[in-house]
Amino acid sequence: MSSGAFRLAAARLRPPDHRHADRTGTLAGRIRRALAEWRRRARSRTQLARLAEHELRDIGLTPADAAREYAKPFWRG
Repeated sequence: MSSGAFRLAAARLRPPDHRHADRTGTLAGRIRRALAEWRRRARSRTQLARLAEHELRDIGLTPADAAREYAKPFWRG
């Protein structure tokens, strides 16, 4: 499964994040959103790495797909 397909599948499972109300284009707002996204990616990848093989199969991933996604640095989408 490609990383694009993984992100799409993960987005369907994740509730929308309304905590970050700062939608302006200010530098501080962009930095805040980038940090929140990096934190979300790190958390998601850690959770993915903890899934059992049968749980990965349920969402259409193999252990190799999960390992490849987990190995990415948090700043890479």
